[in-house]
Amino acid sequence: MHTFRLVVFGISLLLITGCNSDWEFKKKYLLDREDLVNVLVDIHLANALQGSPEFYKISRIYDSVDINSMIFDKYGIKKAAFDSTMAYYSKNPEDLVSIYDEVIMHLNQLQDSVKVSD
Repeated sequence: MHTFRLVVFGISLLLITGCNSDWEFKKKYLLDREDLVNVLVDIHLANALQGSPEFYKISRIYDSVDINSMIFDKYGIKKAAFDSTMAYYSKNPEDLVSIYDEVIMHLNQLQDSVKVSD
């Protein structure tokens, strides 16, 4: 019985430590959810703009890396932090889908506001 208690205690300790280390990893290396949503919205807007003929005339000297670095500068983040965040969420697809639901909602709201003002 004593061995069983030790095993249960050891497993519990590992689970608690594992959850805590995941939280510390997220806090230290990942963008918070709201920032990630805003960055992704801006990246998708920039990519859409790059495809328009009017924007192409103005921005053909830039490539997507330059555009994205301007977005990262806007939010005060590093490309490595963005890359780490996307790598983390690509391993957690349920969370990434939820984040992209918010991105799509923001983009739809922007599109609706443009339609209203036309």
